[in-house]
Amino acid sequence: MQYLPSREAAKILGLHPHTLRRYADTGIIPYIKTQSGQRRYDVQTYLGNSKPNTTICYCRVSSHKQTGDLQRQVAFMQQQYPNAEIITDVASGLNYRRKGLATILERIHQGDKLTLVVAYRDRLARFGTELIEQMLQQNGGELLVLNQRDLSPPEELTQDLLAILTVFSTRANGLRRYRKKIQEDKNLPRPATESQA
Repeated sequence: MQYLPSREAAKILGLHPHTLRRYADTGIIPYIKTQSGQRRYDVQTYLGNSKPNTTICYCRVSSHKQTGDLQRQVAFMQQQYPNAEIITDVASGLNYRRKGLATILERIHQGDKLTLVVAYRDRLARFGTELIEQMLQQNGGELLVLNQRDLSPPEELTQDLLAILTVFSTRANGLRRYRKKIQEDKNLPRPATESQA
């Protein structure tokens, strides 16, 4: 059993020194302190006890009207990754409280080593996929995007703007649908008019 200094252990494990320290504080990796107070890490024991890599295929659509597309995504993932765990969601890509996404994030937080497979990057989230990818990598996992397109910075910005416009126009159309019901509902509070003031 050989204890290594922080810099060497972090390099071997591919972890940031802060992550290594956090792992030690939570008992994930064994360590000792030298007389001078420096930490030494037992990398061999950690690697022997590390969790196996789990493959998760994540499929998402925005609404129940797209159930057919969700079924096609699931069928494709099952064909490509027959031993993988399939997690699905029917919710907006901007909704970070999705049950399936919460399950994945919880497993990442627990230190599971995951290979997360998605058909397109926006299936995981409209924004913030880089953050999730970094969290996966800290545990030794990875994000695998099957239909990855390399976009130039202007193209990427255009895609982001179109995604934002799509989300807000969909919300506006949804509110328009209920405008008459809102106006007819007597239980809703009304803003004060100048004649009432």
